[in-house]
Amino acid sequence: MNAEPTATVNIHVIDELKVGGAQTHLVTVLREIVRCESPSRHLVVSLFGGGGIEDDLRQLGIEVQALDFRDAFQRRRFLEPSRSLLRIFRERRPQLVTAHLTWSRLLGLYAAWRAGVPVRLGFEQGDLYLSSLKFRAANFAGQFFAHRMIVCSRALGDWVHKTHRIRWKKLAVLHNCVDLQLFNPERHQRRQREAWAIPPERTLFCAAGTLGRGVNKRVDVCIKAVARARMQGADVGLVICGDGEQRSGLEALARQLGISDYVLFLGMRRDLPAILSACDAFCHGAPFEPFGIVCIEAMAMELPVVVPRTGGIAEAVEDGITGYLYPPLDDAALGAAMSTLHKDPGKRREMGRAGRRRVEREFSVAEYVNKFRELAKPQRGKHG
Repeated sequence: MNAEPTATVNIHVIDELKVGGAQTHLVTVLREIVRCESPSRHLVVSLFGGGGIEDDLRQLGIEVQALDFRDAFQRRRFLEPSRSLLRIFRERRPQLVTAHLTWSRLLGLYAAWRAGVPVRLGFEQGDLYLSSLKFRAANFAGQFFAHRMIVCSRALGDWVHKTHRIRWKKLAVLHNCVDLQLFNPERHQRRQREAWAIPPERTLFCAAGTLGRGVNKRVDVCIKAVARARMQGADVGLVICGDGEQRSGLEALARQLGISDYVLFLGMRRDLPAILSACDAFCHGAPFEPFGIVCIEAMAMELPVVVPRTGGIAEAVEDGITGYLYPPLDDAALGAAMSTLHKDPGKRREMGRAGRRRVEREFSVAEYVNKFRELAKPQRGKHG
């Protein structure tokens, strides 16, 4: 007697399950989707082991397969993951495969194409540092295995088109999104601020992101800006969420500038809504951010945001209305914006409310899922 066929699922392939922008985005979208449908319809497969979001996915009832091909990659056996994914796809017969981050796109979409998966979508969140000739060639070829490649901003779409020569008709711009139920200022109080012993009159800014070197968020710009603002007489401070090999150097920079007492390093945190609720504004230092999820998360928490006027992050901010845009890497300009927000609490609150309204209009996860479902409708032809 033949065994019953395995139930069809939608499969989402991602490089790793460690906490990051792409991982946060995947959890946010799947949480919204399973509010309306069975979590058993979804399987998340990682290529390089488990990590922080694995528990989040399992709590949603979503099946997770944490594969580990690190050894295969060290031995340069790059097709081994693709063959394993091909076996999974043929066994599970998914209607949809989404592939997030570079290796998942390059290997996962190829395997999905070979398996004849009806809908194949790649997500490009901005692996800007993987732009060697080999990666550019691989990404160019990879577009032919996908029906669409989703980019998180128009700026990133321009970069992908120019760098990888991916055709615009293959690209779809879907700005990243926020779960407004989680990032809701009415659900959180400023208790963290009391624990940090921050004076109520101090204007506290938040910066968040990796402190690694592969993806450099340029937190040094934010630290220098705090020093500039304090020299102008503005009582401002900074909390930094994130960790990595740059942390010791950034701590040394704060000491060198004489502002160690006004810069708090929190390390990796999973309670960002509570952190943001204790702050008065958000700032960002990277000269080119593909989009910047934490920026719209801060806006959802009614914080004004100060970000560079380049990259996808600028597409989320209305200058002078929901925050300020400043010339990239210009710590003097960022410091001046910090001083302005410190001196006008009413303006801070007005900008924060305007930011929340914009997120509700344009960056909610519910709106994102509606657009995603349109892209995920079955396509004609195996080759896209």
